[in-house]
Amino acid sequence: MNVHVPDFDDLVKQEWDYPVIDKDSRFTQLDIKAADADVSGGKINMEEIDRIADYPDAKSVSIFGLRQDTFEYFVKTYGRQFRYIRFFKNKAVEDWSLLETLPELEGLYWFHNQKITKLWDMSKNYALKAVELSDFTKLHDLSGIEKAPALEWFGFGDAVWSTSEIESLRPFINTNIRRISFTGKTIRDMDISFIPQMKSLEVFDFPTNLFTMEEVAQLVGRCPNLEGYSLRPYIETQLFNEETRKADKPGVLLVGKRKPVLAVEGNEKRIADHVAKFNKIAEQ
Repeated sequence: MNVHVPDFDDLVKQEWDYPVIDKDSRFTQLDIKAADADVSGGKINMEEIDRIADYPDAKSVSIFGLRQDTFEYFVKTYGRQFRYIRFFKNKAVEDWSLLETLPELEGLYWFHNQKITKLWDMSKNYALKAVELSDFTKLHDLSGIEKAPALEWFGFGDAVWSTSEIESLRPFINTNIRRISFTGKTIRDMDISFIPQMKSLEVFDFPTNLFTMEEVAQLVGRCPNLEGYSLRPYIETQLFNEETRKADKPGVLLVGKRKPVLAVEGNEKRIADHVAKFNKIAEQ
């Protein structure tokens, strides 16, 4: 299975709720868990990892509950079989440098880690196109990302806990990255002045309240072809309706730091003024 950038988001978000692998399964996306896996991911052992040997043609795997020793065993024994690896709830792995030994790896998703502090050497990951890292508590510096020769898509941020922070997006300046998605708590230097220099960048996603409205509008004006969830004056949404007891009341989320969510009804002028100011800054 080849992992292409436009499909990567769907792949990392989907739930692979398959049964424990058996020899009659036709799935090629393997789901490898410990027999006693719990909400924390459990603790998988080498014998359980060896179930992969029954599926030599599988190219995609989701694996849970690795510690440092079992992570190293998995990568050394089976890593080169896969084009896409989804590491899910492997929070105790502290050194992932062996990932540099996987030149055929195309896509990697890793959810939740409490030990890792720096990226691995990506210079030998010649096929690596897409990486998404969610809920990393100690990884703040993205230096080294520029060494990935084929990387097109990078995502970093929060899936469950609103705690992810990075120092800067500047490591991406001299790359051919096509899409950056940041869903974390904050970028410490808050610098996006260099984004217009990134000629390969097509999509830049970030939370609506991360930057000021003025900063977002300026970026829109300088990069008119750049796409992104928050690159607009507001986001349409549905608010909770007290009468119907459902989320069916039209609303908008104004883009910009400390900007509110408003019901459309009764706030038409406020919304129009916000849009006019946003567009004026972008045009200037």
